[in-house]
Amino acid sequence: MGTRAVRGIIVAMFLALPTRGVAMGNYSVISKVVEGHTTNHLLDARRKMDLGIVPDIGNFAYEFKVDGKGVLIAPESLKAYLEKHWFGWGIPFLAPYANRIDHDYYYFQDKKYLLNDSLGNLLRVPPANNVLHGLLVFDPHWEVVETGGSDATGAFITSHLDFYKYADLMAQFPFAHVYDVTYRLKDGKLECTTKVTNVGKSVMPVHFGYHPYFRPDGPREEWTLGIGAQKHWLVNEALIPSGSTEPTDSFLPGATNNLTLGHQFIDAGFADFKRDPQGLGHIWTKGNTEKIEVVYGKGFQYAVVYAPLDHTLICIEPQTGPTNAFNLEHAGKFKDLDALDPGRAFEATYWIIPTGF
Repeated sequence: MGTRAVRGIIVAMFLALPTRGVAMGNYSVISKVVEGHTTNHLLDARRKMDLGIVPDIGNFAYEFKVDGKGVLIAPESLKAYLEKHWFGWGIPFLAPYANRIDHDYYYFQDKKYLLNDSLGNLLRVPPANNVLHGLLVFDPHWEVVETGGSDATGAFITSHLDFYKYADLMAQFPFAHVYDVTYRLKDGKLECTTKVTNVGKSVMPVHFGYHPYFRPDGPREEWTLGIGAQKHWLVNEALIPSGSTEPTDSFLPGATNNLTLGHQFIDAGFADFKRDPQGLGHIWTKGNTEKIEVVYGKGFQYAVVYAPLDHTLICIEPQTGPTNAFNLEHAGKFKDLDALDPGRAFEATYWIIPTGF
């Protein structure tokens, strides 16, 4: 066989390869193995943006960089993240409930559902030892169902989880449903859309959220914060909402415009966004030059802002309901719990917009 013929065969074989993982224009998605885990990276070449997601660890968005600088606080390693089995990095997904539950049970439609520690999939937070942040933070069962990159779509990935297929999940939350989560980089924004579909025969409660960890540049005491939500939920010592609210500026004077963080500890829930003409709510934080804004679509009506004193970080968390939503609703202290009829879907979107990196 002649050299020209061999070259022709090689070219034909190259053209037959799938385009996934090959940079095609400004936006692309590549897969690579990190510490034995297949990760997917959404790339915006022009803006030098890179979002890394590891599906088999809770569909965890573990790093987000702009021009090599971290918008998210990345874990030291995936191995360390799994060993610590806790929070402080990336964007964990909190479902089928977000934040704390005040007892080892919850109610829905006047029925009491018990939580079972012996299954090994509950997380608890001291000192009250409340159940915390759902069942899926470290779940390995996510599957990537679609990726793509183009000027029209941006770079995106959709991951799917059949919650109803796993007995240890259904034992804690016996409502048959599935999740589809799409992360997208486009126009300098990170978009995350979550779709929950009720595939069972019973009405199900919907409560989920995200917990992104940020560290803008400069000293923590000089960071500024703007909370575009007008109500603060009053809580007890275990950070469980009482059902009562107060104006955000009564809790944190000036926070709805521009609050300097200083040495202020914050772990608080907010609601009643002052939404812009597009119906979007806004919370932002800024360091010396780096600003991070979290934008809330209409499906996310609640937020938690967490800025501890013992760690240099701040979280701006989208939630579909307040902390302890199921039991608050049962007690008559919360009236807007989303309930999903059989065959119906609920969808919510938020955006992270970094500037100054």
